[in-house]
Amino acid sequence: MKRLTSLFAALTMFTFASLASASAQEQRQGRGDFEALRHLPVQDGGRIKPYDTFAQETLRLIYGSTTYRPQPGPDGAERAKKSAIEIVTTWILAPALWDTQPIIKVDHTGLKRALTLVEDGNGNGKIDGDEDRKLFSPQELVANPRLGLVFQELQAKRETKEKLDPYFQAVQTLENQLGTFQAVRSGTHPRVAPAKEGTTWRALADLDGDLRAKFLDLTKAFIAELPQEKSEAAGISQLSLKEAVDAYMAAARAENPAQYDHDRALAVEVHFNDLHPFRVAWIVFVIGAIFIGVSMNSDRRWPYLAGWGFVALAFLIQTYGFGLRVYLTGRPPVSNMYETVIWVAWGAMFFAMIFEALWKSRFMLLAGAIVAALCSVVADAVPAVLDRSLQPLEPVLRSTLWLTVHVLVITISYAALFLAWMLGLFGLYFVFRGASPSSAKVREITQNAYRAIQVGVVLLAAGIILGGVWADYSWGRFWGWDPKETWALIALLGYIALLHARLAGWVREFGMLAGSVVSASLVVMAWYGVNFVLGAGLHSYGFGAGGVEYVSAAIGLQIIWVVYVAFVYRARGGAATTKPDASKAPAG
Repeated sequence: MKRLTSLFAALTMFTFASLASASAQEQRQGRGDFEALRHLPVQDGGRIKPYDTFAQETLRLIYGSTTYRPQPGPDGAERAKKSAIEIVTTWILAPALWDTQPIIKVDHTGLKRALTLVEDGNGNGKIDGDEDRKLFSPQELVANPRLGLVFQELQAKRETKEKLDPYFQAVQTLENQLGTFQAVRSGTHPRVAPAKEGTTWRALADLDGDLRAKFLDLTKAFIAELPQEKSEAAGISQLSLKEAVDAYMAAARAENPAQYDHDRALAVEVHFNDLHPFRVAWIVFVIGAIFIGVSMNSDRRWPYLAGWGFVALAFLIQTYGFGLRVYLTGRPPVSNMYETVIWVAWGAMFFAMIFEALWKSRFMLLAGAIVAALCSVVADAVPAVLDRSLQPLEPVLRSTLWLTVHVLVITISYAALFLAWMLGLFGLYFVFRGASPSSAKVREITQNAYRAIQVGVVLLAAGIILGGVWADYSWGRFWGWDPKETWALIALLGYIALLHARLAGWVREFGMLAGSVVSASLVVMAWYGVNFVLGAGLHSYGFGAGGVEYVSAAIGLQIIWVVYVAFVYRARGGAATTKPDASKAPAG
């Protein structure tokens, strides 16, 4: 046993080190010798951030990725990826070179057809238009005669204050892409040095005197570090890039020392960018889930212990990631959809580990690992939909106490309810495979789902009440039938009805499992649907766009699955041979 423990500890450390190294290597890929630039402070998006973060966010917005893949060479060979820092900085230094490069991502087919970038199916548009093409140059977009008309239509739509449909959301994104690129290339974005007084920073175009000269030295040192320039421009700068950056930062700090004191926070944010803790966590969650699954079909204890160890490690990595976000933002990490998704992942594992410690049900631990991994994968895989950037709080959210007690509570209730959802899927799978709903395995899963729903209902009710108190504090009324409030109440009543039906004996194991799966759709509507589908109400700070077709398809498929399993179960005579028995309802 001691030997197995030592082996597992070594495997755990190796896995974590490998994943962290891979994540850091991905960030370093193509970076060249630009490390010194990463910690350069800039003012953007209402806060001070490292140039590393600004460059990644800017390239992701415009190009759709945090690294740039150059076009293949004349021989067709693939070229190495380049870092966001190198690309965005060259936009500033040599903007004309990028005007003709395909760097702006336009993914919406309807928008591409409106701009006649591709054929519309009726022979209209470019003859050589490729509907699969997604990258276009700034020059061909700005010179497009229909671009102004499309933007005018967007402005007219905004004036009606209607929710933008996917087409106009794509137009708005293109407007942001072109505006940001133009601001960067003209030197008006970001702000790179504090003014001598106040909190406003100055853009590159506004620098003067010694500060401007120091930034010019910085650009010379940067050019000298470009891989293609090293042999030709070895003497272009008398300073290394680090020396030039340090000299510039010293001059900028001398302008306004109080506004240039962010070294520690910037270093932490660069570390956060390198580590990608939530990406590392979901990979470790998947490894843990595999071990737990293996342990269910093995008489040996070590796969179970390994599964426990990996999910605990992933949980600690997630907790560390949350700690970094809290330190950097000075608030609870639940101000947007991305943060609530990874918070639900953390909460699902938190509840699963507690339930596992109390009742030793491997199904609960497996469900927690899968839900945590699934939520983390979704958050990591769709940055265009779930914005992972660190943003200042909306004014209505700046009461940190209420943000903590309301949003944290109501979103972590979703974690418990999604645990019940996954357990319901487990149970329906076993019933589909022929297991009796009264079998020990299915009854254990049903009992766990019932417990998870109990926890979720208590937290959801508490979150709704606390939200009402916050609403009274912020808006002067406790309840106003706002869409967010209404759907949270609908979700709560749906789960209460399911608990009541189980307690009264109106539904047994199969009904409880099916209800756990179907009721999760109410949570999805309250959590995602109000913000991303309805887009109406006073909770506008949480609104977003994208992913509707995928979420709708997932809900539709799971309802079809429940109906199909119910049909199979009924065809076997299960419904006819099973009568409700209130005495067998769980006691809680």
